[in-house]
Amino acid sequence: MMPPMRSLIPLLIALLLPSSALACGGFFCSQINVEPIQQNAERILFEINGDGTITATVEIRYQGSPDAFSWVVPVPSELGPDDLDVAAPSSALLLLDDATAPVVVPPPTDCLRPDAPFGVDRAMSAGGAESDDNGVDVIDLPVVGPFQPQMLRADDADALVTWLNDNDYLITPEMEPLVAEYVSGNMWFLALKLTPGAGVEDIAPISMTYPSDQPMVPIQLTGVAAEPEMGVLTFVAGESRFESANFDNLELDLTQVQVHPLTGQQNYYPLLSWQMDEAGGQAVITQFAGDLGTAVANAENRWSWNEDYSDDLDWLGEVSARHGQITRLYARMSAWEMTTDPVFRASSGGNVSNVLDLSDRETVDSCADDAFDRLPCGDLYCGQDAQCGTTEQGDGCLCPTGTTARRITSPILGGSGLGATVVCDRLDTEMLGSLQEIGLSAADPCERESCGENGACVALNGFATCRCDEGFAAVDDGSFLTCAESTQSFDADRLLWTEGCDSGCQAGGGGSAGILALFGALGLLRRRRGEHAA
Repeated sequence: MMPPMRSLIPLLIALLLPSSALACGGFFCSQINVEPIQQNAERILFEINGDGTITATVEIRYQGSPDAFSWVVPVPSELGPDDLDVAAPSSALLLLDDATAPVVVPPPTDCLRPDAPFGVDRAMSAGGAESDDNGVDVIDLPVVGPFQPQMLRADDADALVTWLNDNDYLITPEMEPLVAEYVSGNMWFLALKLTPGAGVEDIAPISMTYPSDQPMVPIQLTGVAAEPEMGVLTFVAGESRFESANFDNLELDLTQVQVHPLTGQQNYYPLLSWQMDEAGGQAVITQFAGDLGTAVANAENRWSWNEDYSDDLDWLGEVSARHGQITRLYARMSAWEMTTDPVFRASSGGNVSNVLDLSDRETVDSCADDAFDRLPCGDLYCGQDAQCGTTEQGDGCLCPTGTTARRITSPILGGSGLGATVVCDRLDTEMLGSLQEIGLSAADPCERESCGENGACVALNGFATCRCDEGFAAVDDGSFLTCAESTQSFDADRLLWTEGCDSGCQAGGGGSAGILALFGALGLLRRRRGEHAA
């Protein structure tokens, strides 16, 4: 049963799109050009307006043909022309992300270095006419910015699926249950396409205002295009801190965060993925909670020199004039974990700093012979029941039966943008397997990629992945994956930077169990179960 309140999020946002996924944007791929798009991050800002409404500003990033752009989002009620806006500049949420992102003060070293690998300077002090179109209510709304919006509603999910397919939205049979979930919740859908003549460069964030007092992210449909361990970043601006009402709220144990001040190796985001998986994939962590004005001032200090961002900073200033507090909530989720929509509520908790201060750690001897050695498998999380394997070509993933290795992106602690890593993806998440049955086809991604002599390329949701032979790990070679022989393997507890192989590792593949017991004993991250709001 859906929660009594609703809110919004895009069902397909392409953030820093990889070059292999440029042809379709929006909820589903367009049938004009059946080319899958990979969703590797989301940013959304909820504003609690204090009058019984919420304004959600959603970042949309897309590359490809303008006529193939399509974007759909479920909404709690019918929206009118006055409920939509494109006032937010294109980089506003990116700057808010940058101003509140976790930063680290690394352990000290006993020798001076010309450049520190982490950005310590980033640290902060704490209407058309309604018609019935074969069982689907379709309302054409006036043009807003570059978008031509429509409101859709149907009592019959099959009718809505037919309408979407007839209007160039690709809905495979595997996707239909996801659509039906929201139809059964009596939700409307906002559908956007670009107006004739509009280009990709005209796309901007869209803001939607609707009745509610708690944000909710309809994450289930996001699984259609989500890469494994996809980052979901939610900002809530209001007069208090916010937390999840129905997901685990993780609290970071700073003693378990490891950062090497010389090599830059760190375990922060792999640790988050591990613990969130231990919570069933339904958990969030508060990375920052505090004064919104301070966050905006930090953004201004970092970016006011660049005139290209003047409009973005002005818009953030307007948001800070309306709200006193900002909460940054972060989750990492895979498609099979997107079975429940996270709900957020006001919290009585205090401020949370985004600064991870490790400066009281033991001094690192930068003159030692091994000063710049990296800990094997100390920063690679391959997923539940998977292991990290060391090879001559670097660390890689040993994926269990029923999974395949996939090259994904992950945030960089103390930096900006995303870096490449590897994780094991589940084969049962295929959403495009029935394309031929419905008379469509897409290019085989494995025609362009090879996993080497010791593995086979497997197409999954339109992307190339690697199923390596037993004893071989999938290693990122800089552009794709290759299967290399593993000389030693580690369970996820290696992320705690334990010494030697006393737990969770052995030569030549395999490994020990018992992660949960060790995890509970060490108290990596404490969590408390949120309760549904009444």
